[in-house]
Amino acid sequence: LYVLSPENNQIYKYERLSNRYGPPSQYNVNGDLSGAIDMAIDGSVYVLKEGGTIVKLLRGEVQPYAIRHAPDGVLKNATKIFKVPEGNTYFLDPVRSRVVIVTDGGASGDAAYVKQYVLESDEVGQLQDLFVDPDEARLYVVDEKRIFKVDLSGN
Repeated sequence: LYVLSPENNQIYKYERLSNRYGPPSQYNVNGDLSGAIDMAIDGSVYVLKEGGTIVKLLRGEVQPYAIRHAPDGVLKNATKIFKVPEGNTYFLDPVRSRVVIVTDGGASGDAAYVKQYVLESDEVGQLQDLFVDPDEARLYVVDEKRIFKVDLSGN
């Protein structure tokens, strides 16, 4: 279990024991987590910061991470990050009612912009969160009242 604590510039890791969790250990070694708002885990830990900056950590140490071919400021308003294990990374941008998709950067940290999905409807409220199924066939986006399903398999 990992808990993000930007005010302490730390991610606390709790080891699962047979019937409980152990005491927290500090995971972050050298990352700047100030302004962190969300994180996702896929072997590495990806921390989304206010303004769209991503900090990638492996064993607590900062790793290179860049998104190639992305429009300027594409993650500026992102509030949530979702990482499919060994798959793409998804970012929720409630200001522009969209989800931005980038490839997995792998060990090099060289991710690439793929596309974005914009939810355009009078029924779409303030977007709150997102989920992608493990085979990346469906994207689910939640606002205050509804769940929207986007079919990713046909694109």
